[in-house]
Amino acid sequence: MAFVVELVFRGNESDRSRFGEAHRTYWKRMAARGILLGGGPWRDGTGELLLCEAHDRRTLLRVLQADPYAQAQVVEEPRIREWNALPGHMAPARPERSLPASVAVLTAHERRIATMMLDGLTNKQIAESFTVSTRAVELHITRIYRKLDIRRRAQLAAVIGRGAPRGSVK
Repeated sequence: MAFVVELVFRGNESDRSRFGEAHRTYWKRMAARGILLGGGPWRDGTGELLLCEAHDRRTLLRVLQADPYAQAQVVEEPRIREWNALPGHMAPARPERSLPASVAVLTAHERRIATMMLDGLTNKQIAESFTVSTRAVELHITRIYRKLDIRRRAQLAAVIGRGAPRGSVK
């Protein structure tokens, strides 16, 4: 289930800078686990918007409470809303299809990336949809290939049991 989380900062900027590195490191780990899908700071610097995926609201609250900013009380109570992408609207991730058991070794985030690869998206398009660098996507793809013992997207299609990917064969 996807959620949009609005974090409003309180206190002064020195409070945020004291815990900023821990906050960024924490959310990088959450992105690697497939919980943080995208987001970033508001232009005026008074808060952040996060797009997260969690099993339910309670799970997401536990994740938010473990954020160093929350523990240091640098943010107000987060505003959380369930988010449903609508066709034709920009969405950070494609709806996940049911994948065969052969890919059970992949994390949920890796399965999302694999599905996007098979949908014919380029590494750049995948990176843009998750608001990460192309290099980050390349690292995820490398992990996917290693876990499945493959070397190309066409082999990914064979492992998952779908036809060759649409678009490029990179």
